[in-house]
Amino acid sequence: MQKTIIKNINSGIKKQCDILRKNEHILEVVLEGTTIKILLKKQTNKYIGHFKEMEFESDG
Repeated sequence: MQKTIIKNINSGIKKQCDILRKNEHILEVVLEGTTIKILLKKQTNKYIGHFKEMEFESDG
């Protein structure tokens, strides 16, 4: 399974994730070791998404 790193924009904390689905518009990931799924949408050159009032970004 492919992996990527997402970063919490507010705290700067980075976590490794497994990629479930990726294309030029969306990136769907699961935080490694959890069942937390996050959907990020492409904005300019980064994927941006929200989970429980937190904002995350990834290069994909």
